[in-house]
Amino acid sequence: MDYFNAEEKARQAQFAVRRDRILSPAVDLLVRHEITPNQVSLAGVLALLAVCLMPPSLPVPATLFMALYVLCDGIDGPLARRLDVTHEGGSLVDIVADQLGVVFLSAAAIHHIGAWGPTMVVFASAYLIFIALAVYGNAIGVVMRKVVRAKYLFFLLYLGSLFSGRDLVTYFCSAFALYYSVQVVDSLRRIYRFHDARRRAADGAPSEE
Repeated sequence: MDYFNAEEKARQAQFAVRRDRILSPAVDLLVRHEITPNQVSLAGVLALLAVCLMPPSLPVPATLFMALYVLCDGIDGPLARRLDVTHEGGSLVDIVADQLGVVFLSAAAIHHIGAWGPTMVVFASAYLIFIALAVYGNAIGVVMRKVVRAKYLFFLLYLGSLFSGRDLVTYFCSAFALYYSVQVVDSLRRIYRFHDARRRAADGAPSEE
């Protein structure tokens, strides 16, 4: 269960090998202390909440908690593979924890740095709907389009806004709100055509006796 197309999956597999090698000492430590992948995901979400609760006057702690969130997001998968407990349920937990950053930080940007509310709502909504459609499309075998992943750049711009005291996210998120809205329409079109083709094929197939 994932939200990458075929070309992205190949690159992700290569990246996962390098990431697992780099994070191996940390994974060994977690295994020795009997920490589960879901506990790591939960720790990451709590770190994300801490980022969102940090006032703009504390950018350094916010950055440290953001680093912890990203680390937890990167380590729960290797830990699951090391423990041989990978399954679709765990992948779903990982995806949800991974995408919460866009939702929570969009709200935090409105509250802490004065980002324009409508832009942040459309950006977060379009992004999440696209991710959901991509996961569903991959699950049923629909070929999805390659897209630009703006999440981590958004995180950096949010932290940059805290350090600079300026809103660095509104214009960026405005552009990507439009971009992901277009991707949502395209994904819906691909999925609709897939199901329509299956229905037509079923209607035209000879009945089994």
